[in-house]
Amino acid sequence: MEDNIKISLAPIQGYTDWIYRRAFQEYIGGVDEFYTPFLVLQNDGTIRKSHQREVEPYIEKSINLVPQFVAGTISEFKYFEDYFSELGYVKMNWNLGCPYPMITKRGRGSGLLPYPEKIRDLLDNAYSSKLALSIKLRLGLIDPKEIFSVLDVLKDFNLDDLILHPRTAKQMYKGDIDRNIYEQCVNSYKKEIAYNGDIAFEDDYKELILRFPNLSHVMIGRGILNDLYLPKKIKGLDIPPEEERKQILKQFHQKVFTDNCGLLNGEAQVLHKMKPFWEHFSNHFQMERKVYKLIKKSVGINKYEKAVDFAFQQNLKD
Repeated sequence: MEDNIKISLAPIQGYTDWIYRRAFQEYIGGVDEFYTPFLVLQNDGTIRKSHQREVEPYIEKSINLVPQFVAGTISEFKYFEDYFSELGYVKMNWNLGCPYPMITKRGRGSGLLPYPEKIRDLLDNAYSSKLALSIKLRLGLIDPKEIFSVLDVLKDFNLDDLILHPRTAKQMYKGDIDRNIYEQCVNSYKKEIAYNGDIAFEDDYKELILRFPNLSHVMIGRGILNDLYLPKKIKGLDIPPEEERKQILKQFHQKVFTDNCGLLNGEAQVLHKMKPFWEHFSNHFQMERKVYKLIKKSVGINKYEKAVDFAFQQNLKD
């Protein structure tokens, strides 16, 4: 359908880690750009080892990966730009969209949106342009009109990408997406703004592109987790027939499972990681509820593997 559209995989904490991204690239494809879940400095000024692993360049050599971070001070911003530069990255993403109170109350993520002059100060005094800068943001913390003052600031800077999720932080992931304000933002900013939010099916994309025919970049998160072939469907690429697709999905799961077994300690940790994976992955199957229920109820790896075997005996959705 749209083989020239750029599709980015949205970063989702707990799901789209390096293991998931690497398996996706190896077995599925169709995504042009991957974003890490955001890195954040701890109180002692260090980065968690698990977060460091997310951006180790040797792990995902074949992936077009953009590291994402949250920062509310000049020192934090400079730290991440230097850190990513030393690792060899050429682009980074500043997260001004995270809606979670533990982030926003500390003046990070969407917590910066009511303070456009603070955003200007950070870009003026912290950003050195060593790396191309992409920004992901929402309409505001509470008021969706906050976005217009922020855009007035961002117009003055040479940004690589601006990716907008047209909800406020207060909405979290509930309530309606406001595409009317998104349209006003595009008209106000005078440059392209990539779109993120509520693209769950191919028809959602068709509806979006009908309204915004000049759109050339979308970021999709849970829509891809629920249907790994959604990017290829949007791009009009060939989708394998059901039996072949089932084998590919089986290999994809096995890769994610095996890599997590090698990384984590013990059955409990592995199951704690893999059960949420199936919250979305089960959507590939016609009997998704029964599949997910058996996975959730499984105690121990043996019962988990039996539940997985049952899943792959079921028919897939189209």
